[in-house]
Amino acid sequence: MYITSMAALFKLRRSEPKLIRPFRAPLYPLAPAFALGMAVLCLVAMVWYNLLLALIFAAMMLGGYLWFRKTAAARERAPVDPQLRTVS
Repeated sequence: MYITSMAALFKLRRSEPKLIRPFRAPLYPLAPAFALGMAVLCLVAMVWYNLLLALIFAAMMLGGYLWFRKTAAARERAPVDPQLRTVS
């Protein structure tokens, strides 16, 4: 999840450069790039040194993805939170 959020930071900054940001990423792009690199290194080390733990992690990620797909229709039908409409 951490790797995904760091990668999303770079994608969003590139695809929507004029979007109002609710927070600033300190030392962007150096600090987020370093954090992304370290997270990838940790993931690779986990897979390399502990295959069982890597398989458990992969199964949990797959379960989360399947749950996300299963509940997609319910999320689309849910009303929008009024507090989210204040950001434009």
